Amino acid sequence: MFTDTHSHIHFAKEFPDIDGILARAEAAGVSRQIIVGCTPKDSFQALDFVKKYSSHNFWSTLGVHPHSSNQWNEDIEQKFEELVKSEKKIVALGEIGLDYFRNLQPKDIQVAAFRGQLQLAKKLDLAAVVHVRDAWDDALQVLLEEGNTRVILHCFTGNSTHAKTCLDRGYFISFSGVVTYPKNEYLRDIAIAVPEDKFLIETDCPYLTPQTYRGQRNEPAYVVETAKVLAKIRGVTLPDLAKQSTRNAQTIFRIS
Repeated sequence: MFTDTHSHIHFAKEFPDIDGILARAEAAGVSRQIIVGCTPKDSFQALDFVKKYSSHNFWSTLGVHPHSSNQWNEDIEQKFEELVKSEKKIVALGEIGLDYFRNLQPKDIQVAAFRGQLQLAKKLDLAAVVHVRDAWDDALQVLLEEGNTRVILHCFTGNSTHAKTCLDRGYFISFSGVVTYPKNEYLRDIAIAVPEDKFLIETDCPYLTPQTYRGQRNEPAYVVETAKVLAKIRGVTLPDLAKQSTRNAQTIFRIS
């Protein structure tokens, strides 16, 4: 049983064939998904999606991505807090963080939104799903200052020093299809070193399709391809890796 810990299948434009996607996921053994929000509107849609497909093992998050960090304000913070208190299927704040690669918002706006959401996650005792791109020093400093302990480094692409810092603090490291790309040997080396109780697997679909299907739209069923690579380099069986990664997801998201 696999858990895709970072899915955007609620993106209706990218996934018009949702019934087929869900059927393929189930056939591949991907029976659990965390549906991740990126803006206030998108977060509400993720929750609506989870409610619509209530017969599935889906949970959702609320978050304002750094690309949209100018949308974070007190009203949204209050709405997020109210939803968390009333909706049991919300299991994290995310994705939140810093992105200095695209830099679609000023750095001070990104940092303010990141801090505000980390503080809310801590207040509500929720995991924080963190996006970092070309902003590792600032992101790790903000995380240190805010003191969150339930942290997931989504789609980890940092270096070994960043990984060690994260692991020393007790954070979880999540691997996407990026770990399957031939050029990313350094990332596979990091994946080998992550303790068995601190790694997660994800698709980030429709993005970051694993090497086997590269060039196609990513979907939850393909998380198995990432799992295959991780199982091989870590020297474990695929079923064992599936069980451990799902166990880790249950721990950090507090899902049954």
